[in-house]
Amino acid sequence: MIDMEIIHAFQCLISFQQQDHHQHKAHLQYTTNKINLILNTQCFEIEISYKLKLKWKCQESKLTSIHFQQFTIQAENEDLLKLKKHLDCSTTYIGIREIYDNVILIQQADFAKICSLKNKLDGKKYFCKCYKKAEVEKYKIYEQLVIQRKLGDFKNVAQIIDFYESSNSYYFIYEQMKRIHYHSLSHEDIQSMMFDILCCVKMLIVNHVFHAQINLTNIVMDKDMNCKLVGFEHAELLNEESALQNSLMLTMVGHLMVKLYQYNSINKEQISIPDYGNSLVQGLLQTDLDQQINIEQALSHEYFEYFDYNSSPMMQKQIVPKLKSFITQQSLSSPIETNI
Repeated sequence: MIDMEIIHAFQCLISFQQQDHHQHKAHLQYTTNKINLILNTQCFEIEISYKLKLKWKCQESKLTSIHFQQFTIQAENEDLLKLKKHLDCSTTYIGIREIYDNVILIQQADFAKICSLKNKLDGKKYFCKCYKKAEVEKYKIYEQLVIQRKLGDFKNVAQIIDFYESSNSYYFIYEQMKRIHYHSLSHEDIQSMMFDILCCVKMLIVNHVFHAQINLTNIVMDKDMNCKLVGFEHAELLNEESALQNSLMLTMVGHLMVKLYQYNSINKEQISIPDYGNSLVQGLLQTDLDQQINIEQALSHEYFEYFDYNSSPMMQKQIVPKLKSFITQQSLSSPIETNI
């Protein structure tokens, strides 16, 4: 069975909670879905799932131990890092302050707080979205995790790094991202953004995911100036592909495109977008399902004449700096007290 294939194994020291931290030499190995702790003739098998809660300990930018259930495991930093990479977003971490500090509040909404924080292991800044546990049903915490892991390798979806839980909150840790100042975008910038966004919609369709809020609020940029879709509290995983919901997502992209060009109306008599842009907008906003263009037609539209569809997304044939002059980041001043 595939699950029985050992991904990595290493020597470690195990102590048991009830034995006053007496340490035993042991062997840890993990497969796709399980962690196996081998101590003499005993084998403890732990299933990898969101029900498994783990706490990492680090010192001087290195992992020193991990604690879960009745076990505390000490091992070399390199081995623990490999284990952590395997477990990230497949289990629930606790003790967020053990790994992250320098918490700075960026935005606070009714349902979530958005913060910047620093990882003690790599020194990099990350983006955190914090939900109160009282809102867990409303904002589909675990369904969000499943969807974002499913789309995790796609460059135009925000990459989730870690998932943490505290006594009253859940924390999604993402790669560092920035908001976009939309009022200064050039036509070429908007072409670049539109191609990214449509590539993202294609990936949603292929993976049977419906996102109900594809709008400017939920489009951000990564450090390489790629558009990223966020806001997966508004997404759901479908049992099968839905032509109606695919159509709704394309319609949302059409409205988004109109706003990027600073138009307040979708009246074709009042819109003038270069490079056959009017044709693309009208095709996306077509209310007749049979007349609306599909995702493949949208991506191969004449509007994208400066893009090579056969190369990686966003590689333009003409040399245009990719939005680098127009990115703005919210002011991050001094740290404030949070519940993290």
